[in-house]
Formats: sequence, structure tokens, C-alpha cells
Amino acid sequence: MNSAATVGDVEITLEALQSQVDSILAEREEVDTSQMQLESGEALTRNQLSFMISNILIDEIAKDVEIEIANSELEAYRIEIYQNIGGEEMLPSVLVNAAIAPESLDAVLRRDLILQKISAAASEAGSDDAAINQLIEGLVTEKANNLKIVINPRYGVWDSNSFAVIPAEPAGDAVTDK
Repeated sequence: MNSAATVGDVEITLEALQSQVDSILAEREEVDTSQMQLESGEALTRNQLSFMISNILIDEIAKDVEIEIANSELEAYRIEIYQNIGGEEMLPSVLVNAAIAPESLDAVLRRDLILQKISAAASEAGSDDAAINQLIEGLVTEKANNLKIVINPRYGVWDSNSFAVIPAEPAGDAVTDK
């Protein structure tokens, strides 16, 4: 398998995944990480692959429910985030702590805005927070199942309960709990 994963007909290349991880590691060199609990190695790579897959799923859900995010909304949200974290100068540290590559910031903001719009529509329809969370989980699960997520075995397997790539059992099906 020459890709890190496929989500439907969208391929996440090995190069794209490695570039994301390399970018995060490079950013760590620029900030004080002494008080941060940071993932590394395989855990960081699986986390980034999960992040990339979830972005594809959320984008596909947005298409289904006809949600579009305008550049002006993205920019307004970015300004709000800067205010919430204490200014734009705090961004590198926040991104490092959250394991977000700088070039992925727009994808994170876009995903947040899509989820906010879905939540707002459900809330207006009378749903409470628990129902909204169930709705979003259901949408993500359904989309993941419909698109068929295939993970390169070297990274693990897709876990539809946690919406994440998890380590594969080293013994595969040879070991069972009984």
C-alpha cells in the first residue's frame, strides 16, 4: 500500500502524513515544550492520520448537509481564536501543545465551524447537547462506514468507536480473548 490511508476515493499519501508530522516536530524546536505532555513517534503519527481522516469525513458531511464556510467566516473565527489564546504571538505554543501543524490551522478552524453550524441547526430544532453529540457521532460513523476507510497496516486500524487510528494487535487474529 503506497498511501497512509484512503477515505472513499480520497488518498492520504505517505508524504502528506510525514510532512504533517515533520512540521509539528519542527515547530516544537521553536517553542518551550518543557511543561507540555506531547505525543511522539507512532502515537503522533497515528494522531495526525486520525486528524487528516476526520477532516475528510467532516468535509464530506458538510457537502451532504450543504454547509459552506466562507473565507470571511474563517478569518473572523481566526481573530476570535487569537483573542481567546492571548494574541497571535501565542499561536505557535498553542499549536505545538495541540499537535497541530501550522499549515493545518485553516482545516481545524473550518472543521470547528462546520461542527458549530451543525450543532446550531440541531439546537434550533430543539436538540439538547447530548442529542447534538449523538447526532454528530452518528453522522461521522455513517460517513466513515459509507466511505470505507482503509488504513495502511503499518499505522494500525480505524476504530469507529473512537474515530481514530489505533495500534493494530501485533499478533493479528492469532490471539483472541477467551
